[in-house]
Amino acid sequence: MDTNMINILWLAKSEYPSGSSLEPHSHNDYYQIYYVISGEGDFIAGEERVKLTQGMYLFTRPTDRHGIADTRDVDGKPLRMLEVKYAVFNNELKESLHHVPNVCIGSDNIEAMLNLVFNEGLEMSPWYREIGTHTLLATLYYIIRYQKMNVTMNEQKLMVSDQIKEYIKENHANEVPLDKVAQHVGHSKNYICKTFKDNTGMTINLFLNKVRIEQAAQLLINTNLDVSEISSNVGYNNVYHFIKTFKKIVGTSPGNFRKNELYGLSLASSQVSCIATIPLP
Repeated sequence: MDTNMINILWLAKSEYPSGSSLEPHSHNDYYQIYYVISGEGDFIAGEERVKLTQGMYLFTRPTDRHGIADTRDVDGKPLRMLEVKYAVFNNELKESLHHVPNVCIGSDNIEAMLNLVFNEGLEMSPWYREIGTHTLLATLYYIIRYQKMNVTMNEQKLMVSDQIKEYIKENHANEVPLDKVAQHVGHSKNYICKTFKDNTGMTINLFLNKVRIEQAAQLLINTNLDVSEISSNVGYNNVYHFIKTFKKIVGTSPGNFRKNELYGLSLASSQVSCIATIPLP
């Protein structure tokens, strides 16, 4: 494998607090990968706005317009990403990368290889640059092989996921067993669970909890109902489970959330913190 085909320019593990953004931009002469390892965000890809969740990545080529419109915590974790900037010198490889979609569903292999590239740059052990370059090149070929694994699902799967979302939004205050959801959309439990996870990056249960917590947040801000009443109103039978779930998704307790909102305190920083940045010579 010819290491002169690509050149790694920059590696990072970055963290974007909830509510952060990145101005849309493009690069003239290098490629970039943003691989989501936690949290979620609304990304700009060309003229489209798309949601990326854990295990998905944004793939950009030179001149591709990209950015981040908004970020959100998931399970109490902010948007964290593996980022790599690199130049490509081989025309055949460039042509193959031209067909990779901007938004893709990743895999354990891709994430593991990107982690290896990052760790080689971080530790700078003997032959780190050669190993990192070979690994990234293998990652790119793996991405090309599985370029069909992108976020765009066929119409049937999109319709099923949308039906699930609507059903949950309409019935979130009640019990929402998977049997009823499956019966509503006319598919098996296994099918709807896999389809929904593939299409949204989250489980049906997580989506249900997010809908309930979003409704609870509005009630905390706009009503004087106490926490136990709100818990019951949005579908939780146990107030302690509600508080635990709220804190896990929002990052703070319902009481603190209400206090911060009433006093106008910001819960998220607009600054982006970088966990580690490794420019390579």
